[in-house]
Amino acid sequence: KAVAPKAEKAGVVLGIESWLSAREHMAILDAVGSPAVKVYYDVCNSSVMGYNIFQEIRDLGKDHICEFHLKENGHLLGKGQVDLAKVRQAIEAIGYEGWLQIEGGIPAGRPMLESYLHNNKTVRSLFS
Repeated sequence: KAVAPKAEKAGVVLGIESWLSAREHMAILDAVGSPAVKVYYDVCNSSVMGYNIFQEIRDLGKDHICEFHLKENGHLLGKGQVDLAKVRQAIEAIGYEGWLQIEGGIPAGRPMLESYLHNNKTVRSLFS
C-alpha cells in the first residue's frame, strides 16, 4: 500500500505472483486500492493449490490481471496438469490481450533450449 502511489506516479504496475486464491488476491487489491497493483496470475501455482484456475481468471478479470505466468513444473507446456486450451478460453472470455510469460517447462534431463523451443511453439499455437 505504501509503494502503490509511487508506482502510480512512475506509471508502472506492481504484479503480485503468489500461491493465493483469487479471493485472497482481491482482498489485497481492495485493501491497497490502487490501479498500479494487480495480479501476475500463475496458472501452475494456482493449479497446484487446487484452485479452479479457469473460474479464477474470470473472477479476477482483465482489470485485475497484469500478466499471465505459464509454466508446468517439471513438464513441457501442454504436457502437465494445466489445460492450456481452457486457459486460453478463460483469457479470451475476459478480453485480456497482454503478456504471457513462459517459465519452468523443462523436464528433468531434457535440454533447456529444446524445451523452450517446444514451449514457445506450444504457446504460439494456442495463443496466437
